[in-house]
Amino acid sequence: MTPQRFNQKLQRELSRLAREDVIDAMTYDSLCARYPTQTWDWTSLGRWFGLFGAISFAAGLVLFARELFEFTLVKLAWVLAILMLALFYGGWRLKKSHYSMTRRSLELCGAFVLIGLTFTLGYIFSSGSGNWPALLLIDLIILLPLAYLLRNVLILTLTAVVFFIWFGGFTGYDSGWGAYWFGMNYPLRFLLVAVVIIFVGLLHRISERSYLSNYREFYKVWLSAGLFFAEMALWLLSLFGNFNLEESRWYRSTDNEIFLFNLLWAGSNVVLLGLGVRYLFRMLRGYATTFLIIQGYTLYFWHVYGELGFIFGSALAGGSALALVIWFEKQKKNNTVSLH
Repeated sequence: MTPQRFNQKLQRELSRLAREDVIDAMTYDSLCARYPTQTWDWTSLGRWFGLFGAISFAAGLVLFARELFEFTLVKLAWVLAILMLALFYGGWRLKKSHYSMTRRSLELCGAFVLIGLTFTLGYIFSSGSGNWPALLLIDLIILLPLAYLLRNVLILTLTAVVFFIWFGGFTGYDSGWGAYWFGMNYPLRFLLVAVVIIFVGLLHRISERSYLSNYREFYKVWLSAGLFFAEMALWLLSLFGNFNLEESRWYRSTDNEIFLFNLLWAGSNVVLLGLGVRYLFRMLRGYATTFLIIQGYTLYFWHVYGELGFIFGSALAGGSALALVIWFEKQKKNNTVSLH
């Protein structure tokens, strides 16, 4: 284990001890200062280059095969199936080696190819229904157990993204709208499912101390996914209410409904910020701070900007953004000084 990885692992353990009140804040800061992690992150850089290289290599093979053979969807399906098996086999061969980053990247590429394969097969055997979310549901059923079977947090992250697209596509398709993307048909549904995902993440966090000890840090994916779904849903609810594009082109929400959703969004992030500070949990602080700022700017542009005019309104928005940057930079420097 490299010194950088050792320090990161040690700081995660120190954060856990601080959250559980085993050590106080002063002891935590003192110990963290002895094991710095703010150096050049070669591991992260290598991970992204490995991922980029694997995807580029796979794309190159597909293009090369296309030049040699006449293109058909059936042949493409066979190529994708063979490529997917090759990627997973490569990851399996590296399982007992020290190339864990490369192994996870190969398995992630295999998961991407699996999604491509299901859509190719769906197009080949299409009945004309246009029910593309059903293909993503198949991927979900495969990817979620696969992430745990391979102990690959990257595949779990991809699963969360697939779920986000599937759930929105399913609710839109099922309601007769037939579309999705950022419309988020019935955004209140996203808020309810986000609460369930966050609850699963918290249970996962508790279970990682015992029978899920082999899946440490997996809870962060569940928790982050739930928080992101909730924040996006509350953002749209605070603007439009629980709109439904199936029944009307533009939902006419009442002022009271908008106010209540704004209050719920702000209150949730204040609570989230408090929990992040209380338990030294950077993810919670990051989500809360980011979306409190987003809410502030959203309300400003939605209700104030038009009254101030383009020039003064833009100057005020830009000046406040610069002030925030300076303040965050100052806080960062103060924290660095306190650690030393």
